[in-house]
Amino acid sequence: MQIYRRMARRDLDQGTRRALARHMRGVAEQGVHDPGRLTVCGLSYLRQLDRQRDRERS
Repeated sequence: MQIYRRMARRDLDQGTRRALARHMRGVAEQGVHDPGRLTVCGLSYLRQLDRQRDRERS
């Protein structure tokens, strides 16, 4: 979350935090346990959410 906060220059709202937690649990249940890979998966997911929100605003 700190990396995302620096990149996006904003904090995550509570709903986004919950969605990220659900997503990361799913990734871990699929067998991904490497911290670096989990970080990439989390950041990719947050970027995907950002893109969806941008499309909804347009």
